[in-house]
Amino acid sequence: MESEFQNRKSNRQNVLLKSKIDVGSYYFEALAYDLSLSGAKIKLNLPLERGSDFVISFRDSKHIPSKVSWVKNGFMGLEFKYSPDRVKSIFGSLGERLE
Repeated sequence: MESEFQNRKSNRQNVLLKSKIDVGSYYFEALAYDLSLSGAKIKLNLPLERGSDFVISFRDSKHIPSKVSWVKNGFMGLEFKYSPDRVKSIFGSLGERLE
């Protein structure tokens, strides 16, 4: 997991945001612990494999296609499939703090 931290492309903001994971026709509750313009660290009680695709939503209106980049101890690192500029506009003022 150390290499994931070294390869970060943008700043991280510690957060505690409820989120929902959409995997096909199933939805699961998750909690985001940190956020950047390129991805997030989330806690999810579901074993998704590295490379799995899904849509994560924050505050029921911010839907972002994502991919699992790492899994460890019940946490997952995810990579947003949208560009950093698009993620920044989705998050508004929070996105401004992630630059």
